[in-house]
Amino acid sequence: MSPPGVAPIALRIRLAGFTLIELLIVCTVLAALSAVAWGSYLGVGDKAQDELARTQLQTLAQALQRFRADTGYYPGQGPFVLSAAGVVESPNALDPARTDCSGVGVIGIPRSWSEAPPDDAQRDAWFASPLNMAMLYNAPPLCANHPLGHLYRYDADSRRGWNGPYLPGAARLWVDHGSDLNSRALVGGSGPDGQGQPTVGSKLLDLPAYGAGPSFGAAGPSYVDCGTQEDADVGNNCLLGWRSVRRETPGYVAADHELARHSRPFSAFGLADGDHPRVVYWGADGRYGGRNLASACEPNLSESNGYGRDDLVLCLQP
Repeated sequence: MSPPGVAPIALRIRLAGFTLIELLIVCTVLAALSAVAWGSYLGVGDKAQDELARTQLQTLAQALQRFRADTGYYPGQGPFVLSAAGVVESPNALDPARTDCSGVGVIGIPRSWSEAPPDDAQRDAWFASPLNMAMLYNAPPLCANHPLGHLYRYDADSRRGWNGPYLPGAARLWVDHGSDLNSRALVGGSGPDGQGQPTVGSKLLDLPAYGAGPSFGAAGPSYVDCGTQEDADVGNNCLLGWRSVRRETPGYVAADHELARHSRPFSAFGLADGDHPRVVYWGADGRYGGRNLASACEPNLSESNGYGRDDLVLCLQP
């Protein structure tokens, strides 16, 4: 027997702490709780990003609706179309700072508009891009002799005219994509508006896009990192490469202005032709799921690669 008041050695060890089995059980329980907590944390982060993207999508939709309320048209409609190739531009007799357009086809926005590419052959596809939000940032200089040319600026008496900017300048980033994303009818293909893909076709450069929303790593074809000018210039790679300024901007340096991390694209389809005018967010995967042929106002969940599963689609008033 042990002396009074002195516990056996085994009992003293038992009273001093946990057994090895108990410690293993405690560690297992803590690991399980940590996994659950981490999963919940990730879920909260994903939900917050989704909510931010949804809010920014609504901001874009509201900007387009305000543009239409002020001018009577969406971008690309009415006078807000690009003049046809071959239009002759000349100073306006009453206001030499403005331009008259005449000669060929539809007369709307001068082809010499400073936002458009210098190469005239690229202007039509650039102008028609679903990612091109130029008119929401800068007033388009309508041809002065157009019957609705006065809409180039806001008139307080008539409450009509461009009254932007409709999106904050800080949200403007420049992005490239493949011309197939445009309505296929515009690039010699077939099918309804919004059925094309951003990684197919000739590369359209320096589109003033809506660059708000959550920031992710580059997601070009095969998730190629579009962080360098060299990457963006090789074939059709890095079609979704983003930059903070246009290439033509004085002082442009690829290392400083090509963005390895950026928001996912926001696009607008059907504005010019009234084919279910809608805005689309491409989701965290940065991949556009294409148009839902059965219901243009819903994400395309039937896309074979599943790219449409995280797209957000919001239809506007026709």
